[in-house]
Amino acid sequence: MLYELKSIRKRSGLKQEQAAEQLHIPVGTYRNWEQCKNAPRSATELKRVADFFGVSVTDLFGDDLAEPGSIAQAMGIPDEPTQPQQVIRVIDKRLEAIENAYDSMNENGRHILHGVATSLAKDPANAAGDE
Repeated sequence: MLYELKSIRKRSGLKQEQAAEQLHIPVGTYRNWEQCKNAPRSATELKRVADFFGVSVTDLFGDDLAEPGSIAQAMGIPDEPTQPQQVIRVIDKRLEAIENAYDSMNENGRHILHGVATSLAKDPANAAGDE
């Protein structure tokens, strides 16, 4: 599933309808891709979507889902975008969303979130290994 398609499209400044139109596919098909109900059926179509947004196939699926390049390699298509790629940092966007949510919380919500984060940070299971 194309887990990052929606965030990639939003960063491009396009609406779903515009992306579907420019990709020459029905809007319903595009929406299903964004909602992870299905994905492009062929490797060629998947590569075309990645190239349209100027990202790699791996970027569409999300870097944390698989080793970079492994999905494209398994499908027998190149993973590098054929269009100039703008650097997209998905994790930065996720952190930005968390910051925005935190800013919109009331004091009680911030207090609860702070308590949970502090508890998680103290848990040895969440500590970074010093190996």
